[in-house]
Amino acid sequence: MKDVFKVNNFDLIRLVAALQVAFHHVSSHLKVEYKGFLTDISMLFPGVPIFFFISGFLISKSYENNPAIKEYARNRILRIYPALIACTSISLLSVSLTGYFTKINVTIFHVVAWVVGQISFVQFYNPDFMRGFGTGVLNGSLWTITVELQFYVLIPVLYYWIFKAAGDKTRQNIILASLICLFMLISAGRHGLYSEHSGKFLFKLWGVSFIPWFYMFLLGVIFQMNFERMYNILRGRFLLILSAYTCLAYFTKSFLGWDIGNRISPVLYLLLSVLIFSSAYSFPKLGDYILRRNDISYGVYIYHIPVVNLFIYYGLVSNISFVLVALIITIAAASASWFLIEKPAFKLKKHSLNPLQAGNNIMPGLG
Repeated sequence: MKDVFKVNNFDLIRLVAALQVAFHHVSSHLKVEYKGFLTDISMLFPGVPIFFFISGFLISKSYENNPAIKEYARNRILRIYPALIACTSISLLSVSLTGYFTKINVTIFHVVAWVVGQISFVQFYNPDFMRGFGTGVLNGSLWTITVELQFYVLIPVLYYWIFKAAGDKTRQNIILASLICLFMLISAGRHGLYSEHSGKFLFKLWGVSFIPWFYMFLLGVIFQMNFERMYNILRGRFLLILSAYTCLAYFTKSFLGWDIGNRISPVLYLLLSVLIFSSAYSFPKLGDYILRRNDISYGVYIYHIPVVNLFIYYGLVSNISFVLVALIITIAAASASWFLIEKPAFKLKKHSLNPLQAGNNIMPGLG
């Protein structure tokens, strides 16, 4: 089962999820209301929840294989920060070159404090002096990095305090399933409060904590912990599960008013998790064949909003061609990030499950 685990489509799935997020953000911010069958279908597969499931699946396995805290932390830092720092620097430079900073009243102290937040762990912080540029946020997608960093911290805690105390696998599954149910209920409760409280500061802060999203991450963990059982049940059944999920998602969204997107109904997300796993292990060599062990998904995710900001600032909106050009530029930036920054950084990792060395067995997508 070890070798079977390593051959999967997770990199390809993450790229599709990143493109889904990028397309809908770009078209929305550039005020292009493109309606069509493919757009409607893509809305049923929200990128951020997909990321969180894959993260739980892969990061838990990474920690199991190498629980040394220093190496675990080092590998996580190399996965997130080199590309993040480069993206933030380029984004800041692009804003500066437009002359925007000369038009507003801002001190160097405020700029430095904001940049430190962007490249540390409070990426969701956005100062008032940026409200007049582009979307009003330097890079609004980065709030998920704050959440992801919390997941990274929680994995060692989860394994140490819960899994060791639980002893056998059955008790571990019971505890994990109980946590999933608990955080699923919390998430559902937050959805119910969203319309009334979404503008309040504490509610926004809750949204960038791990709490509303933890059940998504934990579902990835429990699938990974029970890999052999899930693999035997779900491998090769992608088309069947895809059909079932698409029909259910479309029906519940259209006729029952269930949420799709980041606030996806927890019940619907259970089936989406099954679909993600099945798609990873149906035609499992497809991702490697298409991507050739390259992963630009992170770059697509972190660069698309800075690109959009420039388009908005220069008035390049309300035309589908601008959407296509923005996406092409995003993919080009993501490719440069991968080959010049992320891939070299991966080679500095210790005991990584994704060594990026030809001829080695690797686990695509595993940081």
